[in-house]
Amino acid sequence: MNDLLALIFKTDLYTQIASILFFALALLFIKNKLILLFTGISKKTATDFDDIIIKSIQKPLTYLIIFGSLILIFQSLNGFYKYLDGFNIGTIIYVLIVAIISWILIRILDNYFINKSFLKNLKVDDDPVVIEQTYEIAIRIFKIIVIAITILMIMQEFGLSISGLLAFGGVGGLVVGLAAKDLLSNFFGGLMIYFDRPFKVGEFIKSPDRNIEGIVESIGWRLTVVRTFSKNVLYIPNAAFANIIVENATRMTNRRINEVIGLKYDDFQKIPKIVSSVKVYLSDHQEIDQGNEPVVSFKSFSASSCDFFIYAFTTTKDWREYLRIKEQILYKVSDIIKENNASIAFPTMTIEMDRPER
Repeated sequence: MNDLLALIFKTDLYTQIASILFFALALLFIKNKLILLFTGISKKTATDFDDIIIKSIQKPLTYLIIFGSLILIFQSLNGFYKYLDGFNIGTIIYVLIVAIISWILIRILDNYFINKSFLKNLKVDDDPVVIEQTYEIAIRIFKIIVIAITILMIMQEFGLSISGLLAFGGVGGLVVGLAAKDLLSNFFGGLMIYFDRPFKVGEFIKSPDRNIEGIVESIGWRLTVVRTFSKNVLYIPNAAFANIIVENATRMTNRRINEVIGLKYDDFQKIPKIVSSVKVYLSDHQEIDQGNEPVVSFKSFSASSCDFFIYAFTTTKDWREYLRIKEQILYKVSDIIKENNASIAFPTMTIEMDRPER
């Protein structure tokens, strides 16, 4: 290749430009034919990764040929007209190749995420939304690494000392780290959320440690946005989640019914029959989880009532459905109490008064 370029640059200016354009067009034609050939082959394979690579290199290769040709043409013109005495074509070609390779790698990462091949072989317990969010943050980190390495390679080619830069970056990083401690803690808090997956977008969370309760709308690098039931928006720094307990209500398996019902002391003898009837009713209820056997039992003697409790789990997690089932059960319990000629107690007080002797 070097001999061919040397031969071209020995000719006159117009011949050099015409030869460079001819070779550029020939390379573009060959590139397109090879892309078509490999595209046909990749469609017959089981994996999608080869399709992603072919798609990712098409545009960068075209720009490599075009800009490479323009650089060679400028070299020819510069040789005749001396625009730039210190023009180093080797350095410019090196920078172009490094930039194109970096662009190809970034395009491969982007197209891999857009294609979402990682969602095709999920396990039963895997959550597609969480997996997608995890891949998104990982791909962003890889892209930052590719860009940083590209910049360092280009700086080294232009004669800048990378060791000095890294030493300065170490001291500067310490200063920036101390100044942006909260920002960094929020960033790593965001990474913790992505990798530990305590919650995801669309889930209902609450914290007993903080006044946090609502639906997660977004998880960012610094903040997590939660929409409360009053439609207010909470902007929570990610670092806060490292030090608080978070309850994820969306991931519950059942909703619990835990009710205490008090009967009058006059109806104490009727409690065993009432408890037995309620237990039979719950055992036959289609919307009560029989895997968690419902419990109905006498509890205690209270100040103005004899109490029994109902402890059961619904098959649904939906809040509105849960309220409907709970309401239905409480109505039925009231009917059972009435059928046994008993009454639900309410707070009462008995006052005994002694008559004064006359």
